Amino acid sequence: MTIKEAELHTGLTRANIRYYEDQGFFSPARGENGYRNYSDENVDTLLKIKLLRQLGFSLEEIHQLQQGEQSLEPALERREEALERQRQELDQAARLCRDMRSDGVSFYTLDARRYLDRLAQAEEVVARDQDPVRIFPWRRLFAREIDLLLCFTVLVVLLQLFARMNLIRVNGNGGSLFLLNLGALVLLLGMETLSLTLTGTTPGKFLFGLKILREDGSRLDLAEAGQRTVYVVLFDGAAHTLMGSRIPLLSIAGIGMLVWACWQVYHEKPLFWEADQLYLDGSTRERVFWDDHRNYLRVAGYLAAWAMCLGLMVGGHFLAARPPHRGPALTVEQFVDNYNQFMEFSCGRENLTYRLTQSGAFETVTQDSGGTVVIHLWGESPVPQESFQFTEEDGVLTQVKLVRSYDSGGPITQGQTYAVGLPYEKIAVAARSFLWKPLGQQGTAELYKQLVAQEGGLHWEREGFAIHSQARFSGYRQFGDDALFAQEGEAQNYFVECTITRTA
Repeated sequence: MTIKEAELHTGLTRANIRYYEDQGFFSPARGENGYRNYSDENVDTLLKIKLLRQLGFSLEEIHQLQQGEQSLEPALERREEALERQRQELDQAARLCRDMRSDGVSFYTLDARRYLDRLAQAEEVVARDQDPVRIFPWRRLFAREIDLLLCFTVLVVLLQLFARMNLIRVNGNGGSLFLLNLGALVLLLGMETLSLTLTGTTPGKFLFGLKILREDGSRLDLAEAGQRTVYVVLFDGAAHTLMGSRIPLLSIAGIGMLVWACWQVYHEKPLFWEADQLYLDGSTRERVFWDDHRNYLRVAGYLAAWAMCLGLMVGGHFLAARPPHRGPALTVEQFVDNYNQFMEFSCGRENLTYRLTQSGAFETVTQDSGGTVVIHLWGESPVPQESFQFTEEDGVLTQVKLVRSYDSGGPITQGQTYAVGLPYEKIAVAARSFLWKPLGQQGTAELYKQLVAQEGGLHWEREGFAIHSQARFSGYRQFGDDALFAQEGEAQNYFVECTITRTA
């Protein structure tokens, strides 16, 4: 249609239409003669501009709405609030005009200060007519805990699956746990920045019904969300890391940082990373959290999130502890690899003092630095190191036997006493490596307690395998649960044999 027809359809002047076109709201097609040809879509755009302009929107705001940089609903809500303020101001001005007329004042007798004071008092009343400050202190704290926990869990499970990390061993090392927490903070930096930009919330905040928005109700952009998250990582996240470092002074410092932040929030003071940002719960006015019975489900969800994360880490631990080669048919090489890798997982490569070879013997591992230092409190034991014997059929391992024996040939003299350990751990690891399922160190220890007490043999039958053990000791007394102490003046005879046979 021609510009004249567009004028008739919209009620706008030609100058208006050309101006809106120049401002980039639309671009009409041109015919062969060079004249503009306005489409129905162009007319619809002009009508929208006309309506929004009459509602008081600026051209810049309309442009942002057209480009999708703003949503219409919050924009209309803000405009409605502005019109309401204008209405109140106009009503107040109209009342003041009526009062001034009733007072019969003239320009020369007008007491301007008196009427200005009345306006100031009215402004104070209007200023108090706002939504209450939203602080949500305990919900913010628990939401942050969930976000940190999720990032920590993701990092731990990834390391368990791809690097065979032993979380139990890491948890006992303050330095390693500190580094793990720092890695979780790096994940938090990326996760929270993207989540706030795209949704205005995070998993933890969503769980507790919270959002973080600008004061005008719009979402933070990538730069704002990133800046906020950097501050959070440096302060709030660092406080949690210090608390979990297990270093007393650092833990106290972390607690102090969180106490200060909670004090600020409780007194309705924004933290330094929250300039021009609001915590919202999705409603127009704050109400008591417990008034909505559905919010009890949020607390249940918080507990479920903790249970889920703990379950994932426990499950990841068992997956990481699995032997790399799982039968039913194993070769000797695969068994030895299973054994050594589980010992690395359990003790740490830096702490290994020996390694099983394919011959069944154990070779000493030399550590450059650190690691475990073996101290012989009662002298070095003359009992030779235990060794494994393997039985194969057609290249398939069918039986694993551990043997350790010693006969002193006569009594030891005074001052030559020593202690010798019982191979609980080696039997447990061998069973796990051969049967690719945990036998349980407690079960193995219980077995050998019985062997030591009975000085005889025991036989265990389990689904698919059998364990037969024998033990004979003389010249020793039991020292603790896993060691024997050689008696002076007596001859020592030590014999332990444990056979694991696959029966299915």
